[in-house]
Amino acid sequence: MIEQQLKDLLEKNIDCYYLEVVNESHLHNGHTGSPGTGQSHFSVLVVSDDFLNQSKVVRHSMIYKCVNPLFQNGLHALSIKTFTKDEYKSM
Repeated sequence: MIEQQLKDLLEKNIDCYYLEVVNESHLHNGHTGSPGTGQSHFSVLVVSDDFLNQSKVVRHSMIYKCVNPLFQNGLHALSIKTFTKDEYKSM
């Protein structure tokens, strides 16, 4: 549910060359703040030239702006990695 919403919001708002969304909720079962829904903790890897000449802070702000509504619907934590196409290809 939230996993698909994450994908949809990021793809709608960022020109993604590559997008990976990983549900890590199972790693946080029983932790404070974890609602136990299995849809609370995620990591995203977003590769886009929308990030060209943008600092890491600006890139992350772009992501948070896209997915902010999900924090009201059960998303508790989001780990973010962002790269341009060239940065990603050179890894």
